[in-house]
Amino acid sequence: MITSEFKSLRMRAGLSMDVLAQRMGYKRASSIQRYEDPKQYGGGYLKRDLVQKLADALVGKGDPAITAQEVWKLAGPEFATPRPSLVSSYDPDGDENSNGYSRDHWTPSLRGGIPEIDVKLGAGEGAVGEMINVRVGEDAYIGHKVLAEWLLNKDFVKHEAKASPRNTVVMEVIGDSMIPSYQPGDRVLVDMAQTRMLADTVYAISDGTSEPQIKRLQRVPFSDPVRVKIISDNPALETFEVDLDRLTIIGRVCGHIAKR
Repeated sequence: MITSEFKSLRMRAGLSMDVLAQRMGYKRASSIQRYEDPKQYGGGYLKRDLVQKLADALVGKGDPAITAQEVWKLAGPEFATPRPSLVSSYDPDGDENSNGYSRDHWTPSLRGGIPEIDVKLGAGEGAVGEMINVRVGEDAYIGHKVLAEWLLNKDFVKHEAKASPRNTVVMEVIGDSMIPSYQPGDRVLVDMAQTRMLADTVYAISDGTSEPQIKRLQRVPFSDPVRVKIISDNPALETFEVDLDRLTIIGRVCGHIAKR
């Protein structure tokens, strides 16, 4: 049951109900205590915004450390697909065969810092820059170099950009296929916790083999299996259509940093 899983995660993290509530942004335990009581809560899976707050408070805590996938199971099985991890030059946490992206264990040198990684989102073709190899014991780790840290207000990222500060990275845009919306050299905020297509908007994507791109995705109504249109904002370029399950969504583009 959701209530028992919620309690199990809290206990594993070693947090009291009050402390967990405060880390989730609430004043006191009364805001969340119903989620541990099956008599008070029988509403099935938790809402995504609540699970995101819970993930921000719990991921990395406990022994063994709580993973994002464990927490996101509370939102339903479709949100709990494991993803390989982003490895930074400072804190590697992925493996050399990884083709996915996250930043669950990266630690900024500046409190609240958001990493800009050496991956450029192609408005056309993307590019992956310098990769960092690190050996820890018998294991080999590889990932994307962190080029810079952007110090952005956490409340802005969370409430205005609707993104998870813990899972957001900065990437540079190259190419002209998303002109006029995104110019070469612009930066975008990519929330890598949002790997499901929940709305028709702009995402960082990959076909699983080529370099990452920034594209607008639009669901094709009534398609089965679900298909999406991959749209370039540049009107001179063609729109493509593919099955959604063939597409790797790295994250939702939730912010735009541009020189204007």
